[in-house]
Amino acid sequence: MSVPLLEVHELEAQLGEFHFGPISFELPARAWLVLLGPSGCGKTTLLRFLAGVYRSPPTAIRLDGRPIGRLPPEQRQMAYVAQANDLFPHLTVQENIAFGLRFLPLSQTDRLARIRRFLDLFRLTHRAHYRAGLLSGGEGRRLALARALAIEPQLLLLDEPLGMLDPNSRRELHECLTLVHEELGTATIHVTHDREEAWTLNGLCGVLLHGRLGQLAPVEELFHHPANPEIARFLGAENVCPAREFGCPNDTLAMLRPEHLLLDSPNPQTGCLATILACRDRGAFHEVELSLGSNRRWIAHLGKPLPDYVVSGARVSVRWDPQHLHLFGQETAP
Repeated sequence: MSVPLLEVHELEAQLGEFHFGPISFELPARAWLVLLGPSGCGKTTLLRFLAGVYRSPPTAIRLDGRPIGRLPPEQRQMAYVAQANDLFPHLTVQENIAFGLRFLPLSQTDRLARIRRFLDLFRLTHRAHYRAGLLSGGEGRRLALARALAIEPQLLLLDEPLGMLDPNSRRELHECLTLVHEELGTATIHVTHDREEAWTLNGLCGVLLHGRLGQLAPVEELFHHPANPEIARFLGAENVCPAREFGCPNDTLAMLRPEHLLLDSPNPQTGCLATILACRDRGAFHEVELSLGSNRRWIAHLGKPLPDYVVSGARVSVRWDPQHLHLFGQETAP
């Protein structure tokens, strides 16, 4: 059995009033792990422990089987790209990429070849002689990534890499990241608070809440089979309620994702009757808010165009396929 590239074991710390951990997980070589969580949950804290910015117990973090807790950041074979990019604005794009290469045993020919390679990979060749301080936000982020990967780290740490960018820059950077990962295969930990970003990256995904790693799984499994209701709600699962409301004879909680809630013209023999409270156009789909009486509110996501009977104030039948229900354990019952 191969040794994981990264092993984190019972990493824990008290940082002021914030208690971080304990956190344990493993990351295989070449894997891309997206860590998803709200602001203040400990995502950046974890990256700083891994990078050596914060001190950790000697054996809490292992890279390629070696404990690295006592190693300084420059000896950890990791590259950390912070939200601020931390470029050298007075240096050119080419000089920024070359900066870390000075410390590697490379010939001048090999150094120049590597610079050209990463200029090309991150679509910066036409900006090679521009000062970094003159770049756009998207170009600056691509340069920060090119500089980090040019030293060929074993592990790349990305702190909100797609944040604070306009939609076109986000899309271009996402394409670059995907292509570069396919070519280089550098293991990556990518933190974000954006659920859609985590879904589109389509790899391993972990949810970090209150300084703890609540669940780690392939992203599709995570979204469709969350470990508990808190994770489900954070991931945008609107319909979390007692299972008996979905016709299940037990006291657990259940989840039904909005896209699995089906609406028909009103017929009490084909489903529950509900009143449409609102229809909201969300671009790719319509979000329909439903009332089933008392305090029961469900959300359905419907494609376009909407059927004629789906209008605010109308009565409709609501049904679902039981195989799409996700039941939580007894410990999640209210």
